[in-house]
Amino acid sequence: KLGTIRAILHRPLVGDPKRCTLTREADQWFVAIQCEQEVPEPARRPGPVVAIDRGVTNLLGDSDGRLVPNPKHLDASLRRLAHAQRVLARRTKGSQRRAQARLRVAKLHRTIRRQRAHVLHVLSARYAKSHGVVIVERLNVAGMLRGGLGRHLSGAGWASFCTMLRYKLEATGGRLVEVPAPYSSQTCSACDVVDAASRQGDRFRRVACGHEAHADLNAARVLLSRGNLGDAGRGGFRAVSGPVKRQLRVVRRGHSTVQVPGLLKSPGLQSG
Repeated sequence: KLGTIRAILHRPLVGDPKRCTLTREADQWFVAIQCEQEVPEPARRPGPVVAIDRGVTNLLGDSDGRLVPNPKHLDASLRRLAHAQRVLARRTKGSQRRAQARLRVAKLHRTIRRQRAHVLHVLSARYAKSHGVVIVERLNVAGMLRGGLGRHLSGAGWASFCTMLRYKLEATGGRLVEVPAPYSSQTCSACDVVDAASRQGDRFRRVACGHEAHADLNAARVLLSRGNLGDAGRGGFRAVSGPVKRQLRVVRRGHSTVQVPGLLKSPGLQSG
């Protein structure tokens, strides 16, 4: 038995303690105590609607016109981390110097993890306080992490950001809504036509209708239209469900004709 252990309480315990989890981060130990408490269901909070497009170069762009650059904490610490890992690999197993080298690597990982979490907490709290409904694209983040951009996607913390958004919105009467993701980066938010050639780097230029915008901001406005929430701030919306119907729309380029799928408004996207 360990007996009495001194600890720093970050906040008082509220409710009935049910479970205790002990974790270690480098040279620090943390205790998470899960408590059960009855809380009233928060009333639906009216508020503006915003759609967020998550990215790698920019952490996010929203339908209000806001772009947040990706701080890329992992990339900033990559050289120090690689050096620390090389030092660890050279140390003899079981030696005190290897234990010290392992601790240094763990501390670097902890710093990167905390830096990323801090940015995501600040952003998610800001959106939860200022908006009643937040729309994001439905993505298979776990599957995308296995691709070539796995390290960059992991550094952006897409899944963690949505988790934070969801519980913060629900606690204040807001709601997180997911909409279909396909072709959101190639769809014009002005004329709703899918045209891959309109996406040029970080710019979106639609020659036919003349619409031009930053690609992330254009995608966010496409997600907003897919949510089709209208009076969502007043509680008149339903969650997106079921597959989205598509039809072929024709985009003409020079002497060739290309058929591409265009998004149709489905019953699952209609406001209630």
